[in-house]
Amino acid sequence: MGDPRVGFVLAGGGTKGAFEVGALRYLVGEAALVPEVVTAASAGAIVGSKLAQARTLDELRPQVAELRADLLAMTDIDVVFGRQPWLADLADTDLGRALDAFLEVRPAPPPGVDPTPSAAASGAAAPSPAASGAAASGAAASGGSGPGARPHRRHHWRRRLHALHEAIVSVPELRRALDDLPDHASSFLTLDPLEEALRHGGGGIAALDPQRVARPGVELRLAVTALREGATRYVTGTGLLVEDDAVTPVSTASGPVGPVDLVEAVLTSSSAPIVFPPRLVAGEPYNDGGVGQNVPVEAAYALGAELVVAIVAVPLHPAYDDRDFTRSNLLQVHARSSAEIAFASAQRSQLRVQRPAGAELRTVVPTVDVVGAFEVNEGLLRLDMDYGHLRAQEALADLDDDVRARAMALTDRAVVARDRAWYLEEAWWHAPAGGGTGDLGALRAAKQEVAEALTARAALGLALPAGAEAWWEGDEHHRGDRPSELPSSW
Repeated sequence: MGDPRVGFVLAGGGTKGAFEVGALRYLVGEAALVPEVVTAASAGAIVGSKLAQARTLDELRPQVAELRADLLAMTDIDVVFGRQPWLADLADTDLGRALDAFLEVRPAPPPGVDPTPSAAASGAAAPSPAASGAAASGAAASGGSGPGARPHRRHHWRRRLHALHEAIVSVPELRRALDDLPDHASSFLTLDPLEEALRHGGGGIAALDPQRVARPGVELRLAVTALREGATRYVTGTGLLVEDDAVTPVSTASGPVGPVDLVEAVLTSSSAPIVFPPRLVAGEPYNDGGVGQNVPVEAAYALGAELVVAIVAVPLHPAYDDRDFTRSNLLQVHARSSAEIAFASAQRSQLRVQRPAGAELRTVVPTVDVVGAFEVNEGLLRLDMDYGHLRAQEALADLDDDVRARAMALTDRAVVARDRAWYLEEAWWHAPAGGGTGDLGALRAAKQEVAEALTARAALGLALPAGAEAWWEGDEHHRGDRPSELPSSW
């Protein structure tokens, strides 16, 4: 028998797609996998369509490098998002200021705020052995629940959401605006700048070439959600609109629907409700493919993939949240219930779909959050890419379940420590000139934690990426000059 037909499944998750780009660096660059099937949704549609321009390893490897460059270019928020004109009516209101804070480029807490997540130093964010083994083997991974399951959370973006929710329910200006909200005010933002970049290049983002995608050799499916029919559909690499079985053309009395412009399909699949407006596909309104199929594994099976590697950008279980939701406002409860719990449950269900005989599923999934869905800080995106690389290696390695579980726990321990180090370093980078106030002892301890965790992981037979020593010997990525108060090496 020949090599199995490889399929990559690329899930949605906003800028958490950095994890996917890092995973692809391993899958293509080191595991030398060449996908013949690519199914994708939301942010994964941007990654997947770019990847589907390639057909061979010689084409794929520079394409992954280009994806990395594209992602880092997106740290300039104006390269990706535009603001809806109606938001100008909220200028100088509490809501307007809350939106500015929510979309701010730099997500770091201000100097003086303790950036250390509780229990992170002990590595408590690592998953249980049973959960880790399930995630790597391709089962519906379980990260556990309860107060001790995953204490590491992105507190600053939660604070922003809290501020936004409070503003939405309390600002008189907004209540009046909602009464007169025009029909066209269907979102806060637009993807107009990203569309310009994908069509023509610019801002550090390479243009997407639909003709390269349409070549034979790769079956591409980009999930989109039909708002009128309430159904998932897919756009193929040749622009055909197909039903939720990923094969049957969508037809009208005049014949199959299409062709659909590929850039329009990518943008539609990425158009998260409320944040971005619905878009017209073949004259009908559609939005984010992740609404119905954020992890389109079933579509990959339908296209004949025999080795499916599903890269999931968002943890399969939401982090424990100790708020008293009986005292929370309606939007906070809705966000927790729908945006977190229901979303995670849907992802797990999509990974549990019945596999065809002989098919294999490997799941590459984070178990701690490194970035929020709208964070665009380069240092954290780089960290998330490294996380995806390590997790992909663990998913494909020929390891016993208990060894895989230990490796994943050590990776999470190192990632949490690096994340903590980034925030501790930020306290130095942004302190007043000559007035460094960061905790040098805590920073040194975080670097030591990274070194110990990754050294123990390497002892399990998992080589680290080239240059990984810099993760504990050097600094995380920051903007601006390195503070002279810091030691030259850790």
